[in-house]
Amino acid sequence: MEVPVKNKTIQFHLILGILITAVLTLVLFPEKDIAIKAETPHLGQTSSRTIITPISFEVPKSAQEVETERQRAADKVYAVFEFNDDRTEEILKNLDNFLNELTQYGNLQYKISHPAGDSSIRNQIEQASVLYQTLTKRISITAVQQFSQNPKARDSLKAAFRKMLDNGVSNTLIASTNTSVQLFRDNYNVQEVQFIPYNKTEVSFVSHGEEKIIDASRIQPRERRIDETFAGLQLSFSQNQGLQSAFYEALYVFTEPNVFYLEKETESRRELARSQVNISKGMVPRGMEIVSQGSIITKDVLERLEAMQNALQKEENNKTLTSPYGQAIIQALIIAMFFLIFYFIRSEVIRTPRQVWSLITLVILQIIGFWVIHQAIASLPPSSASFFAQAEMIWLYPAALSPILATVLYNRKIGLIFAAFSSVFLGTLTGYDLAVSLSWFCICWAGIPFLGQIRYRVQFIWAILTSIAALAVLLCIFLLLRNRLELETYYTTLIVGSINLIICSGLSSVLFIHLFERIFGITTDLTLMELSDFNRPALKRISELAPGTFHHSIQVANLAEKVADAVGANSLLVRVMALYHDIGKTMRPEFFTENQKQGINPHESLTPAQSVKILMDHVEQGKALSKEYNVPEVVSAAIAEHHGTGIMQYFYRMAEQQNPGQEINADDFRYRGPEPQSKESAILMLADSIEATSRAIPDPTPEKLADMIHKTVVARLEERQLEKSNLSIKDLSALEQAFLHSLDGTYHTRIKYPDAPQKSQKLSSTT
Repeated sequence: MEVPVKNKTIQFHLILGILITAVLTLVLFPEKDIAIKAETPHLGQTSSRTIITPISFEVPKSAQEVETERQRAADKVYAVFEFNDDRTEEILKNLDNFLNELTQYGNLQYKISHPAGDSSIRNQIEQASVLYQTLTKRISITAVQQFSQNPKARDSLKAAFRKMLDNGVSNTLIASTNTSVQLFRDNYNVQEVQFIPYNKTEVSFVSHGEEKIIDASRIQPRERRIDETFAGLQLSFSQNQGLQSAFYEALYVFTEPNVFYLEKETESRRELARSQVNISKGMVPRGMEIVSQGSIITKDVLERLEAMQNALQKEENNKTLTSPYGQAIIQALIIAMFFLIFYFIRSEVIRTPRQVWSLITLVILQIIGFWVIHQAIASLPPSSASFFAQAEMIWLYPAALSPILATVLYNRKIGLIFAAFSSVFLGTLTGYDLAVSLSWFCICWAGIPFLGQIRYRVQFIWAILTSIAALAVLLCIFLLLRNRLELETYYTTLIVGSINLIICSGLSSVLFIHLFERIFGITTDLTLMELSDFNRPALKRISELAPGTFHHSIQVANLAEKVADAVGANSLLVRVMALYHDIGKTMRPEFFTENQKQGINPHESLTPAQSVKILMDHVEQGKALSKEYNVPEVVSAAIAEHHGTGIMQYFYRMAEQQNPGQEINADDFRYRGPEPQSKESAILMLADSIEATSRAIPDPTPEKLADMIHKTVVARLEERQLEKSNLSIKDLSALEQAFLHSLDGTYHTRIKYPDAPQKSQKLSSTT
């Protein structure tokens, strides 16, 4: 357990936490219009007064409206394609040169096959060989033979090729869907396809310095143009399969794009169209009545009111002190007051810096949660408006997140303080709306009782159901105040709020509670329930190695748990402390009375000093074992604190008897402590002594038990073992009564049966 630190250190960490949280709040919520939202009526309300504009102002479109109109304007812009004359000539020239070489090769072949008898035949063969090597690098041998021997085929190819280029070969596929692109890839067996998603039926086409609008179907990529051209050539030479193959081969070799998609030009035109969208719905002149008294606040009226307030705010920007400063001060005050509450009430959760930072982290988590939803609501797409149009979106803010976590991690009182903080903070975000703050506080308050001293995760379900029931009631009241109590509005808002509560509880139970336990060393009742399972390795070790100690621990646990509630202590924590407090005895169990069998006592052969050392060692050994078995600090603290700094009176008196006239140092027989630092450790100390002493009382009666309990409590007071436990005299009196009531039930008087056989009497005496 962490040692409490001085107030100055706590003050430093609290002040640092206030500054960090306040700065974070100002960074996350810099809006200047939060303050003036307090004067803005809500949609559906009845206006309490007639409002006339004191200035002229424009009514701006919402960000979603502007973005929608800009997108529509951009979508109206045609994609721009350009016919490149220079590129066309290059492609045609490339084909012409190749066809000329084919013609020359064909002529040489003819001359070689019909020699004139002169000596030039050798030169002709050499020329033909060179041309053959050049031609076969571009197309196959078969295609060369087909074209070189058929002038008509060459002329037809050239004419069809020119016509294809005149129609245009695009470098980009126009596709309306991804399916169209995939079909194109599959049909033409190509992997890389440059395409643009385009749904309009027309495009802008630039050719020979002129721009015109043409049908988008006229823009075709290379593969489709080749198929179209080949189909025409195929009809003209339908009988010659070899020539058809040569046509297809030549088209694929020489066809290149001469129509290009101008992406930058298209995007430039779209950006220009977006920039030309008017962001204003129009001007409202000075002196115009926006709404009359008693009229319903419609969406248009609300837009004009918000625009008027924004315009007034801009006029006030030249002033030195404006509303954002007031907003910042209010938020800082809320945060400061929240932390100061813990400081002034001297809460047990701010005794160490680590505990202080757990609170700071929880507050920061709550503020970030508000910011996330604040941004999400502001950026809801128009498509979401169909369901949420009637819902009050303030019920989507996770105001229950930190109260749920604080209740489970700490206690109900802390949870209620966090509920007050989160509801008040949310009220400032919604225009200082008191109805919002009160409603959310009541909703949190309804669920918190099920989460205090939580022992089963099913309690989260009961907390959710109770909170939703409170939400249903408070939502009716809230919508009545807004003059919006309609079925559609009610059930959509109820769904939104219920989802919010379910998510907050789900995140808390599954994620955040575990993280806070790990990071800040907090032990919740859920963890304590797991630790109380007798199948835990540490408890199995005690039961197997020291069964007497295990039985004693269970008896102490039962006794301490019953009396803890009498002084407002955590009964579950006391029980778990009792189960683990003597784990150190498992190292040498035979040296402790409850584990000794057949009357063998190893201490008879030891000096008092040796016995004391062995008994004291079980505390240090218990601490080491608790770390080995990952026992939380709040539980393992009881290992040292349940003995405090008390003296082992038995061995101390024995040492005095064995050394008459010699001064014995009492500190040599004193436990190292520390004294109990909490109510729970103090109760365990008393329960441990009272349970052990009660077993030694012959024929216990209520009077004997009450006297023994009182003497035990007084002895611990005189030894000053309870000074740091926060137990008052009134608490000790209540504990005495609770101990007596519990022990009286344990040692209840049994009925004696007259003239019972000896065997029966023996059985009765052992029950």
